[in-house]
Amino acid sequence: MQQAPDFKTTQQQFTAHLRDPSSVPEPADVESRRMAIYQRLIYNNIESFLSTACPVLKQILGETAWHQLARDFIREHRCSSPLFNDIAREFVHYLEEHPQQYQTMPFIAELAHYEWAELALGIANADFVKREVSEQQDILQLSLQRSPLSWTFAYDYPVHQIAPDNLPDKAAETPFFLLLYRNADDQVKFIELNPVSARLLDLLDEGQTGQQAAEAIAEVLQHPNPEVVSLGAKQLIEDWLERGIVI
Repeated sequence: MQQAPDFKTTQQQFTAHLRDPSSVPEPADVESRRMAIYQRLIYNNIESFLSTACPVLKQILGETAWHQLARDFIREHRCSSPLFNDIAREFVHYLEEHPQQYQTMPFIAELAHYEWAELALGIANADFVKREVSEQQDILQLSLQRSPLSWTFAYDYPVHQIAPDNLPDKAAETPFFLLLYRNADDQVKFIELNPVSARLLDLLDEGQTGQQAAEAIAEVLQHPNPEVVSLGAKQLIEDWLERGIVI
């Protein structure tokens, strides 16, 4: 008499079939109708999260290619987090690990990362804080750091500009520095930084005052008039304080 498979074996067959129902046979002791229900639940839930996180990417790919990508992700990737909110980040990991599969759209992983960052910042567990500064305080002498609701990233592609009618065909010669932040109304906004303003923000976050950061930047640039750099730094910091980007 043939011995029935143990629970662990059945469980492995069950999950393998859900990952790849077109190639892996369904468990013999599970009714096909029930397996079909599980297949739809798993796929629809994961695809729904991916669609919410990456609407631009889905629009660019089109329905057929998008659903094929979602199925590839479910079949091939092993998530390190069990949380539904982390599915989009796991999707980014998958795209970063398989660049050879998407050579016709080399920007795909960066675009997915940018869209994930917008979503993740929108649900980040932190409260908006704005630091008030009096007229007597010298902004360039303050000790500041970026808000936990202020994230910066460098991309090789203009991910903030990508659309179905605007697809880059190669990486830029210099990276795009994007500052994402969440405002008092819990809206996620972005600012495109240049290398100098991105460096200024990094130096503030490292503990330097605005004046110290401006002097360091002026020295690197070998600027003939360091006071101009200090004035530019002051104007940027004023704007960042107003937006709650630095606190």
